[in-house]
Amino acid sequence: MHKSVGADSGFTLMEIMLAILILGMVVAMVSVSLSGSINVIEATMDRGELYYRAQIAMERISEDLTATVLPANVEFIGKGEENDDAVLLSFASMAHLVFDVENGKPGMGIIRYGLQPDEEESGQLLLLRSDTLCRPTEEGAELEEEETAFLLSDRLRSVKFAFLDREGETLDSWDSTVREEDLDEKKRQLPAAVSCTLEYWLDMEEEISIIFQSTFVLPVGLIQPEEEDKP
Repeated sequence: MHKSVGADSGFTLMEIMLAILILGMVVAMVSVSLSGSINVIEATMDRGELYYRAQIAMERISEDLTATVLPANVEFIGKGEENDDAVLLSFASMAHLVFDVENGKPGMGIIRYGLQPDEEESGQLLLLRSDTLCRPTEEGAELEEEETAFLLSDRLRSVKFAFLDREGETLDSWDSTVREEDLDEKKRQLPAAVSCTLEYWLDMEEEISIIFQSTFVLPVGLIQPEEEDKP
């Protein structure tokens, strides 16, 4: 007796191709799902990294500004936004940082905040902080060491400072300089508070950015005596 070949002969070519097609669709769907999940995770991590950068920068700016003083020969200069010389803020503060523990000295420093283009990442800005130790003198302050600068934050799209006087008015710039001939009528003053806005690139191709803003009160700016009324 001869056995007939039929159902026991295996899969047909059509069945194999259909199975491969279904398997490919399943793999594609899993890949898309995984890719989407990975993109979400990367975006969340990237956003978290920006929050961390902004926190570090804002904490440093806060410590510097809240310790601001106004000695005789050091002015508080605030430009507000990016300008030609890229220096946004220049002021005296008791928040001088000591990097050389053995030879460095604490005290008052001349602190400057400035911007410069990132040479490695086109379209991004770098926020730099410089700090020069000063020695108090009868005339005000005298520089005691060379300027020390370091990178405070990168991946920036823009940085802006605004200045509030004691009446609550917001100004785009601040200059405590008073000409000698005007000293009888005007008084050198610090702002009562400084507002800082940091804008970070989140996605340059899509032109998406994230903004952090905070306002710092300057105690010395608040307690400066009012100018006496002239008779």
